[in-house]
Amino acid sequence: MSQWLKAAEKFEERRESRDYFEVQASLGAIEKIKTSLSGTFRQLIFLLGEPGSGKSFLLHHLKEIWKNDRDILLIETPFITPMDLLKKLLEHKGIECKGDDIEQFRIQATELYGSSDHLIMIDEAQLLSTEMREFIRILSDSKSFWFILAMHRSEGESILRAPHFKSRPHRIIDLSALNPIECKSYLHRELTHVGFSDIIDELKPKLILQAHQISQGNFRNFKKIFYHLFHLLHYTNTHNKTKYLRPTSCTITMAAMSAELIHD
Repeated sequence: MSQWLKAAEKFEERRESRDYFEVQASLGAIEKIKTSLSGTFRQLIFLLGEPGSGKSFLLHHLKEIWKNDRDILLIETPFITPMDLLKKLLEHKGIECKGDDIEQFRIQATELYGSSDHLIMIDEAQLLSTEMREFIRILSDSKSFWFILAMHRSEGESILRAPHFKSRPHRIIDLSALNPIECKSYLHRELTHVGFSDIIDELKPKLILQAHQISQGNFRNFKKIFYHLFHLLHYTNTHNKTKYLRPTSCTITMAAMSAELIHD
């Protein structure tokens, strides 16, 4: 495999904790979550951010770093019913669920989780049905559960305006965009990991700034640009396209077009 393709692999879309990159927004979010969890008053925590801002990465990172301190349950597919959720909660605690008595399951789960240090994280929670959001709100009202609901910002803000959330205590934590310095640090870290440090010198600040401006600091879109850039440079070097062998403003633009972030 060429060095260009190895570099491209580092920028593939993944959600694993090992790909987590600490930026100021996520560090601040972690501290706010820690502060909330250190209190005795259990309330809903809403993690809001634009699509691609790193919410999923952050949830996976929290699961990894707190796996020895808290009982962590991460739910990545929010298309569930109240019964599904209760069964997940009980089975996570090693309880075999028999029958369909939802009230019995709710009482069991409330007792189990009310006396434990835990964190229930639901990704893409803007996709939860109205019934499910209301059920989670009811569980939260019992003061037995810690929930983090990660949502796209616009949908999350709309959901939070609903009376049954607006009138109850909750914590909102926002993930903002990366700044150019954070983008540069991330890019350098990933390229160093694949021993491609020589290309770092060719990625001049103005090229990184160009990619940051195109992506608007969105973590996913910034990665997309360089994923497509390194695939492009693999092709141009393999086929000796002499005008496009190295990172330039032109190849950054071509990569962004390939990623469908800009158009003709």
